[in-house]
Parts: sequence; structure tokens; C-alpha cells
Amino acid sequence: MKRERNLFLLGIAMTISACGLFGFHRDQDTPLASAYFNGTVSPALSQQVLEEKVRGFFDWYTTRVDSLVDIQLVDNSGVEDTGRYAVNFDSTAAYLQILANAGIFTHDYIEDKNAYFQLCAARIRKDSVRTATPYGFDADLILLSQEYEEDISNFSQATFSNYTETENGASIDVTIVYTLRIDFVIQGDRLLIDKIDVVTPEGQMEEGI
Repeated sequence: MKRERNLFLLGIAMTISACGLFGFHRDQDTPLASAYFNGTVSPALSQQVLEEKVRGFFDWYTTRVDSLVDIQLVDNSGVEDTGRYAVNFDSTAAYLQILANAGIFTHDYIEDKNAYFQLCAARIRKDSVRTATPYGFDADLILLSQEYEEDISNFSQATFSNYTETENGASIDVTIVYTLRIDFVIQGDRLLIDKIDVVTPEGQMEEGI
């Protein structure tokens, strides 16, 4: 019994010695525990970081815009004497799903688009005559412009200004043919787009769609 105890103590001593020999101790090269838990680490904020995020958004938009444009968000009712429009909510759901799958927008951003579709549907139902374009669908719903193809061609020449850190993220103005203010918020270890608005020449912002 005494021999077994001595062997046990000897084993502990050898283990401690091995730890010392091979550097199994905490030093400056040992990563912090937080490095292994990305969800608890807030991303760094700087103008360069936001510029990179915007360019990533531009890349996503360029590859997805055709799919978005092809979705028929509004249908003609088929009633020949009125030709009324109606929002197609199956189509709007498909549109919103593309935004959700992108992983670059907040839930609030997507919900705002859904609320916008509901608002447009209510307005269209009230229209007594058919207009040339159904209410609320005369511009791209993301870049807030009627000339999205021209916008895409100018993405590489985009300029950035007015970087501002906010309580829960940061915002930056992005000028292509016109100027957009894009708000980002921190959620976990990610920076996500929470709002996109048009900045008028006077510096006042127009509400985004």
C-alpha cells in the first residue's frame, strides 16, 4: 500500500516537471479564453472596417440584384376594367428571405422592409384608379434608386465620408452617383446593416424604404 502511494506521488511529481519542461504554463503567448468564443467578442470599429463592410455589401448586391429584380412583387388583379395592382405577399416573402440569407442585415432592417410592403399594399388598395407605377415600387428597395445598374457600375469609385461611431455601432456616408448613409450595429461578433438612407444635397436624410 505504501509502495502504491509512493508511486502515485512520484507520478504527480513527474507530471509537474513535464509541464515545466514543455512550457505548459500561462505566458504572454497563451491566447486568452475569449479568443475561443467569437460570439462574445465585439468587432473592431474604424472607418476602414466600415468601408470593407460596405464593399462586401456591394459585392453581395451585385451578385443578387438580378434575382431580386426578377421577383414580381406586384401583380395585376386581372380585372380588365380596373387593372388594379396588388402586392404579392408570396413574392415579398421570397424577397425578404434573400435578405435574411445574406447574413449582412439586421432583423430590424428586414422587418422594416416587410412593414413597407404592408404599407404599400394598404395604399394600393385605396387607390381608385390605376397609376403608371404601383405606389412605392418605382425605385430599387435597397439602393433607393431608379438607376441601380448605373449605381453598380460606380461601386468601384465609391467615396466615403462622415464616419461616426454610435452607441451600438457606427455609420458612414457612401457616395456613388448619390450619397447613402449606412448604419451598422454590433450584434455578437458581427457588424450588420441596420438602415440605409439617402442623404440629400442639403445634408438632410430622406427616409429609406
